[in-house]
Amino acid sequence: MSPAVLTLAPPASARAPMRSPIAFRCEATAHDLSGSREVLLATYRGRSPRLAARWLRAEAHRLARLLSPAPDALFLRDAPLTAAGPDVPRPDAALRAWAEDDRAYEHTLRSFATGRAFIFTVTDSDARYSLRVYPLPTRRPAPPQAPVPARCPPHSPAGTGRHRRPRGRRTFR
Repeated sequence: MSPAVLTLAPPASARAPMRSPIAFRCEATAHDLSGSREVLLATYRGRSPRLAARWLRAEAHRLARLLSPAPDALFLRDAPLTAAGPDVPRPDAALRAWAEDDRAYEHTLRSFATGRAFIFTVTDSDARYSLRVYPLPTRRPAPPQAPVPARCPPHSPAGTGRHRRPRGRRTFR
């Protein structure tokens, strides 16, 4: 089928680049080749570009192991195995090659630091697998509160407030 596809978001237009704090929505998905179904395989919310890139690399290794397990794996012990021909698509090889490439990791890390999205897609004979990372702007922290004036108590004394009945009054039904 098709080789691995690496897609980066186009550069931002006239907008200023996103500033911290930024979080990253990371996900691994599988699509059928007709594009009618999508299965979410894994998600992660990275708090920094480095954490998102680490997750992406680890998820690529994990997905490669799932797509091409070792022949001596316990769950394949009684399964009849046949050798695949050279024309069979190998998405696991593309995933492993990308995950082990230090230059690709550094490039991904730099693109996350600028707030750009990232998609890595591989295809086999049955499905299309994607590793995606999207930047998510997070809320800014609330401004610091002004201190309580000295003559006001910092909190209400216990037992006061509109939700409590005054002591001594009992109502019987």
